[in-house]
Amino acid sequence: MKNKKNVYTYFFVLSVLLIIYMGYTLFTTYQQLSAYCNNYNTTMAAQWGYCLQTFLAAIVPCLVYASTCYGIGYMIKKGL
Repeated sequence: MKNKKNVYTYFFVLSVLLIIYMGYTLFTTYQQLSAYCNNYNTTMAAQWGYCLQTFLAAIVPCLVYASTCYGIGYMIKKGL
């Protein structure tokens, strides 16, 4: 790249995009769980274990990738 000083910006932008994607996956996961509960005549409180697993599967990968991208960008910015 021509300008190595601004390379870290790409990682910061990528981390923000991943956080936005996490919000999208949370929204769609909630909709799918709501439809699942309506189809099987149950509530989310009754299926709390399944709901917890589903939400963790949606949240954790996005947070890990976003924090990794932010950390890489921070290390590049500080010159580590």
